Amino acid sequence: MSLTEATRALRRAAITLLLLPAGSGLADLAAAAPTPPRASTKAPASPAAAHEATTPEESEEVAQQRALAEGEYKKGYKDAEKAKKFLKEENAAEAAKHFGKALKRFEEAVRLYEPYADAWNMIGFCSRQVGDLKRAFDAYDRALAIDPEHEEAHEYVGEAYVKVSNFGKAREHLEWLRAHGSDEAEELAEVIEQAERAKASASGATTEGGPTGAGADSSAAR
Repeated sequence: MSLTEATRALRRAAITLLLLPAGSGLADLAAAAPTPPRASTKAPASPAAAHEATTPEESEEVAQQRALAEGEYKKGYKDAEKAKKFLKEENAAEAAKHFGKALKRFEEAVRLYEPYADAWNMIGFCSRQVGDLKRAFDAYDRALAIDPEHEEAHEYVGEAYVKVSNFGKAREHLEWLRAHGSDEAEELAEVIEQAERAKASASGATTEGGPTGAGADSSAAR
């Protein structure tokens, strides 16, 4: 099995966790972001363009900051991979610990080099994993402000909108991915479809249970 196929297999398996109800232990940790992080193929904006360096010294300083940021990103990615492994083993405590460590690495990366879209995207990813959706949305917004064509950020924020049952916004990002011919569209479409089916199923069960419950109460009153 190729690396791409293996990654997709893990993503499909993790979608089930995304749809589990709150209060189901490990599912709460995993549901916020069902997919493991993948390195973006797009490079962040160049240091010179982002910081408008006007001297060789300033340009060199920015390049050094960027290099340090990339080092933090790589360390954070390794921590996120470890967290994913513990998540797969249903070790919630260790998964949370390593997602937290990864988050600190990515936050340090953007402190060193703020216009780092990949790092902002991973801040969103890890924030979803530890249940901080507000931070996740803010990070995705920043990633997309830096790089509006960041495909992973579009998919991940779409999954975050599914998490809060905002299917309209999730579909906006799905349509963007489809319009740009992104492979990420298939993953987000699957998440949305399964979540909507689960919601419809739950709604149907509630509707069917309503009259039965009312009838039981009526009968008891008589």
